[in-house]
Amino acid sequence: MTRGGRWTKLALPAVPLLAALAGVGVVGHAWEVRTVEVEGVRLFDPAPVRKALEEALGRPPVAASASALREKVLAIPWVEDAQVSVELSGAVRCLVRERTPAALLADGNPPQLLDATGRVLGPARGSEPLVSLVGFAPYPEERQLALALLPRLAEAWGKPVRLCQRLAARDLAVSFGEEDPLVLLDPQRPEALVRAKQVLAAWEASGQGKLARVDVRVPGKVFCERREESQ
Repeated sequence: MTRGGRWTKLALPAVPLLAALAGVGVVGHAWEVRTVEVEGVRLFDPAPVRKALEEALGRPPVAASASALREKVLAIPWVEDAQVSVELSGAVRCLVRERTPAALLADGNPPQLLDATGRVLGPARGSEPLVSLVGFAPYPEERQLALALLPRLAEAWGKPVRLCQRLAARDLAVSFGEEDPLVLLDPQRPEALVRAKQVLAAWEASGQGKLARVDVRVPGKVFCERREESQ
């Protein structure tokens, strides 16, 4: 009994120490970033945001910098702003504000969404009712100028532009609807669109059918091409 009692006395002080060590192991395993949550993404694929934030996984929350994670998220082209928080519970939360698409760059497959400045945001995921830009992929500066010109063209014609195609550095072809002709113009002389509309109205009033093209690239002249009627 003496030997048994001696072992009992020696073992008892070790119980709290073992429990403490076990607790440290459990807490250490739990006190790390385990989840990533992304909110606010509607138009784009949230995968790049998740990938940027997942760098914090497995780290203690105090070692995961919310500001550094935010900078990585802001580097994604379609992200305009982001709020990132790292919680002691082990969760990283991110609220994203997307950039607003203004046009569709239709040169590639898939087509790419553009903002109002011509910045490529990312692939289009649906059938957004946006103006299509064709031929502008290698010309970002001209793309930016064309996008800035579109509201003025829409106001002059009375309809939003549906298609804007680059024919050359100073040649654009714009379309406003299926029933409207294609209008060829010089982007440095957008006021010529008013003359094109006047000619179209006079042509239609004459009962000569529909026009397929109206060319106002040459100052003081308007060239018209009649639409071939389907049989």
